[in-house]
Amino acid sequence: MNSPWLKTAARSLLAAVPLALALFLLVPRHAGLGSDAFDVFSIAFCFTFLGALFDVVLLSLPGITQGLGWLVRFTGWFAGGLWCAVVGRWLWFRYARDLSDLPGIIWGGVAMILIQVLMSAIKNKRFSLQ
Repeated sequence: MNSPWLKTAARSLLAAVPLALALFLLVPRHAGLGSDAFDVFSIAFCFTFLGALFDVVLLSLPGITQGLGWLVRFTGWFAGGLWCAVVGRWLWFRYARDLSDLPGIIWGGVAMILIQVLMSAIKNKRFSLQ
């Protein structure tokens, strides 16, 4: 697996599983168990995969790892989380689910920061797929 896209997709798939389990416990049931599992997994994968792409874009900014660059990176993660929440709400609507089942969009930014902090810690510990 030499492609960075494949590594990112594989890492995102693995990271989406625990996130999907947490989301599965939080949202009300809609149809069958399999349908509900697919719905929450697709939202979780959206956050993990797009979050990794947002992080790559942020790390390409010059000076992001120096000085107050961490603040820019956190702000970028938050903004990316807002976009992921919008995409997730669109998917949720396309799945004929009630949008009131989901928390507010602002929580998407908070979730993205938490996800990216965890993913960065895992990546720095060399637990990631290489």
